[in-house]
Amino acid sequence: MGQSGLGYLSEPVDYPVDIPGCDSVDPPEEEQFYGVMTTGQEDYDNPAYPWLTSKKANAMSIAVREALPPQVDVADGSSYRFGGDPLVFQPVAGADGAYDPGTSADGVVSRDGVDGSLTVNVTRVDDGPKPCQAGWLDARETMSDGTVVDTRDTWDEFDGDRSQSNIVRMYARDGSVVVASSSDRNSDYESTGSVPLSIEELRTIALRPELLSSTPVPDGIPPLPISCDTNSEGTGQFSSRTVDRVNASLDDFWRAAEISVELDRPLGSMRTSPSGSAGACGAVKAGDGTLLIRVIDADYEPSEKPGGAVTLADGSHFRDDNPGSSTMTLDGDPIEEVTLVKPSGTRVDVQIAARATSIDRPLLQAIALAVAGSVD
Repeated sequence: MGQSGLGYLSEPVDYPVDIPGCDSVDPPEEEQFYGVMTTGQEDYDNPAYPWLTSKKANAMSIAVREALPPQVDVADGSSYRFGGDPLVFQPVAGADGAYDPGTSADGVVSRDGVDGSLTVNVTRVDDGPKPCQAGWLDARETMSDGTVVDTRDTWDEFDGDRSQSNIVRMYARDGSVVVASSSDRNSDYESTGSVPLSIEELRTIALRPELLSSTPVPDGIPPLPISCDTNSEGTGQFSSRTVDRVNASLDDFWRAAEISVELDRPLGSMRTSPSGSAGACGAVKAGDGTLLIRVIDADYEPSEKPGGAVTLADGSHFRDDNPGSSTMTLDGDPIEEVTLVKPSGTRVDVQIAARATSIDRPLLQAIALAVAGSVD
């Protein structure tokens, strides 16, 4: 049984062994572990990865989300990057010459209310698929166009906590290698006993043509969204379908309002908050400013006597205590913000950071109402 010095065990490897789809099987190798150190300064402008632009990473990220089964929700942000957006492909981190980490997107996903993880990695090789090796795969499929798909169902164990994993590794003809894996470990790295994605579902993700390094970015794909967060864990749960409903409401509002402010992407560009599925957030460039929207499914209590705030007919409160007096800035631009708290405790924050903009306070309030009307 595989073992390292930190209470780690892996599934034992049988050899010799016949593996479906393999003419021959090499003996197993001793497990190797690689560490990738990031500085927080990686960028998509990497000479070693000229194909990985921000627009390409966005197209790949969209493709992975579109390939998720309807029963699977994005539950939380990155498992490895604090405050990182879920299932968003990152710039390639630095590593030594022995290991090329490629670009990865990961997140906590939920199926039937049970959390697990999903990770998709894309890199390139020059020498084709790795030879069949015991302990590396359970089966190999060679497709009619030469694409090779390896699959594996395995487990490992940390300090007695055993986790199951499904893994699909796809070798494309253009040299791209896509690895889609799902385990039953949640955001606390604890096993939940249920792997959210099957081998076949991971195979569907790995075979998405948008993930190939040679696939051009479709027209109209914007760069990756501006980073955002709700800065609160909250107490509720925002499913991807709830976020889709909020986005549809925002887009309908913007079309009907006919505001003469240019956006760099649809107003309905919210996604599950990196800090937890109790929130959703989105940020867009609006004219000369940055428009940020946050909604948190929490237990906020409107003040009984909110000084200067507006109380709506349904009991919601706009907390406009000191309109126009904020001293907060974003990259030097002053921030104007409104906060709406519903009787349920759901909180909506809408802010614009700009030196001069045609998005005024009533419009911020109207956006908050559009969000509030599509939740709870």
